[in-house]
Amino acid sequence: MKPTHTKALALIVLGSFVTAPALAEEPVIGEVLQILKDRGLIDEAKHSELVAKNSSYEEEHKSLLGRIEWSGDFRARLENFWHSEDGLGSQRANRTRARYRLRLGGKARINDFTKVVFRIASGEGDHRSTNRTLGKGDDFDPDSIFIDRAYIELKAPKGWIGEGNGLKLLAGKTKNPFRWKNGKDYMLFDSDVNPEGGALLFETQPLERLRAYLTAGYYVIDENSKSEDPHFTGIQGGVDLDLSETLRLGGRASWYSFASLNPAFLERASNVGAATDDDFRVLELAGYLKVESVPDWPVLLYGHYARNVDAGRVSTSTGSDEDTGWGVGVELGDKKKFAKLGFGYYRLEANFFPAQFIDSDLFDGKTNRKGFTFYGSRQILPGTDLNITLFKGEELHGALPVYASSVKDADRIRLQTDIVVKF
Repeated sequence: MKPTHTKALALIVLGSFVTAPALAEEPVIGEVLQILKDRGLIDEAKHSELVAKNSSYEEEHKSLLGRIEWSGDFRARLENFWHSEDGLGSQRANRTRARYRLRLGGKARINDFTKVVFRIASGEGDHRSTNRTLGKGDDFDPDSIFIDRAYIELKAPKGWIGEGNGLKLLAGKTKNPFRWKNGKDYMLFDSDVNPEGGALLFETQPLERLRAYLTAGYYVIDENSKSEDPHFTGIQGGVDLDLSETLRLGGRASWYSFASLNPAFLERASNVGAATDDDFRVLELAGYLKVESVPDWPVLLYGHYARNVDAGRVSTSTGSDEDTGWGVGVELGDKKKFAKLGFGYYRLEANFFPAQFIDSDLFDGKTNRKGFTFYGSRQILPGTDLNITLFKGEELHGALPVYASSVKDADRIRLQTDIVVKF
């Protein structure tokens, strides 16, 4: 083959690498360019030009897939139930089941201000659970995977809002922006509830030891074309204050307005404890105090109070609106040092909040219940925790038929033993 033909062929091969970098790794292209230069097929100027051209193309067409931040967790659970006679005079058989949960999520940083967040999870189609029960299907059939979260996060530039402040918008099927990690925050919302809509989150630090935030969100519960969509609006403001290096306290106030609620929504609520046909407008107050004066044994005290100001009178001997829910708890220790232990007590009247959103484990996800929970956690290996949680519950009122849905199987003990692996 003539030298001119060899050179032309080399340039054609080189061009295919440069114009289609997705088909070859960047080091390979660099090595090819260097070989062509060493053999005299291209001169120094052409080599520099092609290297610069390839680098520019790579930068403009860089794949986002390589920049996704991945995370996930797997939980294996053994769950036991022990039932006593309920207010209906029946006693359900005791039960043991094994379950698992798998979640895999990613964050794709598009630029300094835009992020796409997603997560897929196991489950059985329950909006309050990503658990899958072993043996749920027939003959080991495949288990389902669901889209658990999918939303965009837009962050405002610092120049818009000033130093020490943060403002971002979440839109899509988002994480719940109204929950915090100070104790067991599941009296109003189960941790698996990921609402669909949008929220604005603002935070500021006016003083070195003081942080404040304000969150507002609008979420569609049931979109339909024949009437106004059932929806809820939430507004929450809170502060965290470091009184000293070992003493911290915080509080929040929240307002939730559920509107345009249709019969289907109210029926779902009544199936798990609610006993009203009114709208829900709920005021919630919550606070915590954390003391870290004893090394390795921090103490956390927390409490929640919620009242539905629009609850209608329930026709029972109590003559009450059944509009209030409250809970208190304490945690002690650190799971990475020795162990973290906790205790909580909750009293949830029938109409204090839409029952289909509260934690599904606490009282089987039902209102008109009271009871307590003990829990403990220990990190047994890096990234691996052993968690044990015990729930004891019973009904508040047993008058029929208004409380029938919440009285059934109310008096029970539930024990969960979990191995959780995070990756």
